[in-house]
Amino acid sequence: MKKILVFVIVVALATGGYVYKKQSLAKMSSVFLLENIEALAVPETSTGFCLGIGSIDCPLNHIKVYTYDVLYSIHY
Repeated sequence: MKKILVFVIVVALATGGYVYKKQSLAKMSSVFLLENIEALAVPETSTGFCLGIGSIDCPLNHIKVYTYDVLYSIHY
């Protein structure tokens, strides 16, 4: 029983060390990081339409409307 327990602990330690080493070696490239920063920096534009007369503020022209629909698009 002790041999099995020692074997399981040794295998667990070896596996843990291997996974830790692989994770520390995985580095992001600078090109990938710059692309992510650019994607976050580009503003999202919204287009859409507002319908009717009501009590909801239209985000496009800030008048009171019954309903509105905003379509989002992401520009690259």
